[in-house]
Amino acid sequence: MFAQKKIWLATASALVLLSAPVMAQNSANVTVVKPDGPAEQAGEQVDNAAAATANAAENAADATADAAGDAADATADAAQDAANAADNAADSAMEAADSAAESADQAVDNAEATVESADEAEVAEGTPVEGQIFEQSPDTFLASTLLDADVVNSADEKIGDVRDMVLTADGTVEGVVIGVGGFLGIGEKEVAIELSALSISEDENGDLNFMLNATEEELKAAPEFRDADEMENDREATAAAPATGTGGMGTGAGTTTTAPSN
Repeated sequence: MFAQKKIWLATASALVLLSAPVMAQNSANVTVVKPDGPAEQAGEQVDNAAAATANAAENAADATADAAGDAADATADAAQDAANAADNAADSAMEAADSAAESADQAVDNAEATVESADEAEVAEGTPVEGQIFEQSPDTFLASTLLDADVVNSADEKIGDVRDMVLTADGTVEGVVIGVGGFLGIGEKEVAIELSALSISEDENGDLNFMLNATEEELKAAPEFRDADEMENDREATAAAPATGTGGMGTGAGTTTTAPSN
């Protein structure tokens, strides 16, 4: 009996629970929250916004990655193009340098050929050279006619002959070297006389003579002419000779003059 009463109470409680929604709908003071109410809609909107944001972020990330990849490809392509351009420029410069070198070599060859042709070319007969003298003027003399010419005095006596000439740097004859004394050039003495002290004349045979107002004895007594070679030899000999001092006890080359005693 008691057990049946518990079963009946349990059944009644279940019925009450099952009938509670119906009763709540019929009651004017009870608010029923429907499953698709504002809260559920707000949650769905939040979920939708989150999903949209995630999609936008993913799309932005994909776009950024694509842009970065495109930029990297473009940069690599530009670098490759620049490298190719540099290689082409280097090749062009090398070709230009080779061409210039070949042109220079060809120019040198042409110049050498021109010089060889000029050297081998035959000069036309009668072509004058710079500074050429065509004829001897009446007031000039040839050295061949002046060398060995007789030197005479005012009495037309031979006092020597011309052995050489002294010329200045501009080619002017400064004087002549006269050989005096000796025999056939042996043992003769050379004396140089300025050209202004001489006069040139022709004898009856048309030979040139130098006339000097001096005698043969005067020429023999005159100081001897020494050329540059002889002077240099004298200097070398003097420099090489040992110094000889006379000292207080030596004998000098000079002479001592003593006054006569009264």
